[in-house]
Amino acid sequence: MANNSIYNVPPYRNTDTYVKNAIVFVNEDFPSSSTNTPKAIKYYYALKDLDAGTSVSDSSSWGGLTKNTGTTDIKGVQQIPEFIWVPSYNATVNSRPKVNTVVFGNGYEQRIQDGIHNNFINFSASFEMRGDLEARAITHFLKARKGTESFVIRHLPPIYLDGNYKKRFYCQEFATNFVFHGNHSVRATFIETNN
Repeated sequence: MANNSIYNVPPYRNTDTYVKNAIVFVNEDFPSSSTNTPKAIKYYYALKDLDAGTSVSDSSSWGGLTKNTGTTDIKGVQQIPEFIWVPSYNATVNSRPKVNTVVFGNGYEQRIQDGIHNNFINFSASFEMRGDLEARAITHFLKARKGTESFVIRHLPPIYLDGNYKKRFYCQEFATNFVFHGNHSVRATFIETNN
């Protein structure tokens, strides 16, 4: 059981085969550095059963990172985390626009939107009847973001998609439920943000 822990993630090896929802990491090293401390650790999640030699840069085989549209760093397009799992059908989306209200005499009031992007959504989703590996991968992804790092959601409900624009979310609350052997439920609340 210790091998299935979210804390026991092996490094990617191109000589290994991987099953769907397997988790691997790749160290991003500092250029021309003699230290063993990585600049960043990137996690990848297998989208299907994979043969040896399938590169983590193959986006049809590995998920967990995507190219951010609209924001570039000095070297080119920035990669950001991407939540790749499809939620169950009982997802809930709450919207509460931020509005400044001024109340004058005689019951007159004026409402003005607060900020440019004032209508962020909260997306509550559950992932029912998931196997051990998928529940482990979902939980690992959310735990690795530490409640602070934003990410995009690949399978957002269609009515909330804004064309090619990728909305960013963070998750500070999620729960797992061990239903019975090989059957887990994960519930998470995703809060939209602009960074």
